[in-house]
Amino acid sequence: MIRIGIIGLGHWGPNYLRIFNQLEHSKVVSVCDQDKNKKNLIKNTNIKFYSDYKDMLKDPDIDACVIATPASTHYSITKEFIKTNRDVLVEKPLAVSVKECEELVNLAVKKNVKLMVGHTFLFNDGINWLKNFISNDGIGKPYYFYAVRTNLGPIREDVDALLDLATHDISIFYYVLEEEPVYVSAVGSSFLNNKRVDVSTLKIKFTNNVDCYAHVSWLQPCKIRQITVVGDKKMVVFDDVNVNEPVRIYDKSVEIEKTYSDFGEFKMILRDGDIVVPKIKMAEPLKNQCQHFIDCIVSNKKIISDGKFGLEIVKVLEAAEKSLRQGGKEVKIEK
Repeated sequence: MIRIGIIGLGHWGPNYLRIFNQLEHSKVVSVCDQDKNKKNLIKNTNIKFYSDYKDMLKDPDIDACVIATPASTHYSITKEFIKTNRDVLVEKPLAVSVKECEELVNLAVKKNVKLMVGHTFLFNDGINWLKNFISNDGIGKPYYFYAVRTNLGPIREDVDALLDLATHDISIFYYVLEEEPVYVSAVGSSFLNNKRVDVSTLKIKFTNNVDCYAHVSWLQPCKIRQITVVGDKKMVVFDDVNVNEPVRIYDKSVEIEKTYSDFGEFKMILRDGDIVVPKIKMAEPLKNQCQHFIDCIVSNKKIISDGKFGLEIVKVLEAAEKSLRQGGKEVKIEK
């Protein structure tokens, strides 16, 4: 039985509390939040409550911890728990800089502990279906990905919309393509606070010459969570808001046909076929993620979204932030 401590009971913390108490090989033994009113979440239980994570560090009953605090605190809290030889699941992003991420990854290796980053979409059944479909030549040669992630809020106080929202889409691109990002360019605007970008669009070029675009905003009236994948044979749309039909396959493409009435003349043919909705058995992604964390601890398996994966995502984000400051200039992503 893996005994879990949870730091942060804001948006995601209560979900972690619920799920880890449902799983067969884990149980929550303590929680921590600066807001003492959060203690109501564990009333009538034997779960211990802390208002300071440094007090929680001394709890001998914790085997592993979940860090669901603001992004700006991930580095410092994760570092302290790794130092105590606890396995750690930290919400995305791993940290807010490449330097901090590298330090956490190296420390986890040194201490021989599991470090997992909560890139939840890697455990989404729709995304995994999409990954398998593309890898099995379902769309033919991939041309480009286009992601839209918008809503009215929630507006973060410690990071901008790029770091908060684009993290999801970058992790999906990286996971599905299994290729290295080469460079990124990003533009954005600040309407609510000059220090933070509220809306941004970025482009990532991958080694297989696939372009990936992402548009993110927390200042838009409609909640949209879509990724469109365009290939030379078919096109696919993943819609995370549509719980009944998360994936649609469009048997559409543009074919180039050479005609011989004139030497070198080409003709574009639009092919418009059926729309297919595959049957995908969907489970709660966060529950899949938590189960994976426990399985990897119990069986000493490699974590899919480990510290190194989280580091690669922050490399792209850091380069995107640099591009933003340079007015959209292409910035090479460090290896």
